[in-house]
Amino acid sequence: MTDRQPLNAPLYEQILRFVDRHQAPFYSPGHKGGRTLPREFRERVCELDLNNLPDTDTLHCPTAGIQAAQQLLAAAYGVAHSYMLVGGSTAGNIAALLSTLSPGDSVLVQRNAHKSVIAGIVQVGAIPIWLPPAVEANFEIALGVSAAQVEQAFVRHPHARALLVLNPTYFGTTPDIRAIAQLCRAHGKLLLVDEAHGPHFHFHPELPTAAEDVGADAVVQSTHKILSGLSQAAVLHTGAALDQGRVQKCLQLIQSTSPNFAIMASIDLARLQMVTEGRALLDRTLQLAREARDGLAAIPGVEVLSPAHRLGAGSGFRELDETKVLIGTRGLGISGRELQTRLNRDFGVQPELGGSCHALCIMTIGNTAADVVRLVDAMRTVAEGCRGRRLPDLAAGARALLAIEPEVVMSPREAFFAPAATLSTDAARGRICAEVVTPYPPGIPALMPGERITGAVLAELRAVHAAGCPISAADPSFATVRVVA
Repeated sequence: MTDRQPLNAPLYEQILRFVDRHQAPFYSPGHKGGRTLPREFRERVCELDLNNLPDTDTLHCPTAGIQAAQQLLAAAYGVAHSYMLVGGSTAGNIAALLSTLSPGDSVLVQRNAHKSVIAGIVQVGAIPIWLPPAVEANFEIALGVSAAQVEQAFVRHPHARALLVLNPTYFGTTPDIRAIAQLCRAHGKLLLVDEAHGPHFHFHPELPTAAEDVGADAVVQSTHKILSGLSQAAVLHTGAALDQGRVQKCLQLIQSTSPNFAIMASIDLARLQMVTEGRALLDRTLQLAREARDGLAAIPGVEVLSPAHRLGAGSGFRELDETKVLIGTRGLGISGRELQTRLNRDFGVQPELGGSCHALCIMTIGNTAADVVRLVDAMRTVAEGCRGRRLPDLAAGARALLAIEPEVVMSPREAFFAPAATLSTDAARGRICAEVVTPYPPGIPALMPGERITGAVLAELRAVHAAGCPISAADPSFATVRVVA
């Protein structure tokens, strides 16, 4: 071993330092450090890390335990077919698109879709027709699309083969998914739903409407985000209208031939847990989430997204998953990113996400009453130190971006595979974008591969960056941008 090769394991050591702090976990995965998993599973997880063997079945061509577990999943969720995923909802979204679209097909897509949706569109060679979501201005979060938008889009684009929407968003808001499903049936369109954050909806009547319960053709869920699955555990549910042979072929194309059997076993256990104890566990989780929401809302300067913010039937915000506790920080005069840092550093309370003027806490069946007490007490202390501060409005430019209709010049696939160059943002004006550029807030792409980089878009993106808002791009400073050469 040379001096250039230190005897350490930096990632492993970093993870250990984090775990050893014993924080109040308001982040995914939902098992919260194994709290909701059986002791035997936790103690034997390395033994369960197996491969495709005669006694363990094969994910790509299951005939035994995996096949039986998938059939039980379908029965638990009331769908025609269910498939285990070991690549998270990313694998599910890509498979859903590959299973339903062909090169050149048009698909209506919610603009704030996950990056895996864009990856799937690139891989299949589909033509996206973007639908801008509603925005909750006070919390500066993107919501869903309305039924009226969907109806208008079907009229304007009668050749579109499918619609892809979120149910819910990252922040727990859902559109009127029942009305959207009815419109899809009326117009003969497939409904594909990214329900990554909603694998628990089906198991409790006080949670939002599940897409699988209204007849969506493909539903993707992250078992690890909310339930007891290990990270990367996810599920794809499909309806009888899809060609299951094609679905299986697409899954074989993108899933590992060496799947993690511990991940698959955790999906099986999570399903069993929901079937046998789901209602009671979710009763308790909802009660804790409501106690947290009430305790936080009583703190001066703190606002919490609640059912009172819903926009009504047919809207892009029809229901709210109350287990997602979104804390507004505008009244505290600090950003959500600063709040996340303070809670973590000073109090051992770890939110999932900090944004421009919000912080997201994800509550699951793994959270405890003690976690809620730590969160509320910490927030009270932070708030006391923020009196008199004022948070500037960082979202004016971001909201203006939403009003600019993108000019699509090439398909995302064409732009992705075309020769590319990196130019200064000034030199990129008028060129075709070769990457995804997303300002936060509101977390909606301002530029997609294949879209024209206009002066108006550049001006608003510069304003957003100058206001202190981060931009997700190849160059986060937004001094340069990738363009089609």
